[in-house]
Amino acid sequence: MDNTELDDRIEKLAKIPLFSSFAADRDSLEKLNKICNLKDYDENIVVIQEGAKGDDMFIVFAGSVEIRKNTRSGDEYTVVQLSAEHNVFFGELAIVSEGERSATVLTRSKSTFLVITKNDFEKFCEDHPTIGLHITKEILKTVAARLRKTNDDMLTIFDALVNEIKNS
Repeated sequence: MDNTELDDRIEKLAKIPLFSSFAADRDSLEKLNKICNLKDYDENIVVIQEGAKGDDMFIVFAGSVEIRKNTRSGDEYTVVQLSAEHNVFFGELAIVSEGERSATVLTRSKSTFLVITKNDFEKFCEDHPTIGLHITKEILKTVAARLRKTNDDMLTIFDALVNEIKNS
């Protein structure tokens, strides 16, 4: 890896919210970069399949993706489209917990990802516990925010249902 590629990777890592607490610490970012594998995907390729097992997280380094979910009846809908400029990541739960993927991620253009596997992250945390703790805390904050939003959404749905019943 030449210096330009290393600089580009470090710059991207510094912009990812999970790494915000040490974004100004190049040494920590370089350590993290060592466990990031670069993977290229063509357009319209499924990177993650909802319901499948997985053990890696992805940072969109270049390109764009579409996040899709299935309804209970099996209909698929697009949740959001994201590009590398948004400094986004997905699959982060897989590096701290086992379970099924919660959504499908499809490339919308030729895309490149920085990929961190669960095994590499666990070893990284053993070798660099302070940095690992910061990342784990940010993942927890992300999960907590999503849970709060889900709770708010459920209350909105419940209120709408109650109003519908009252008005029937």
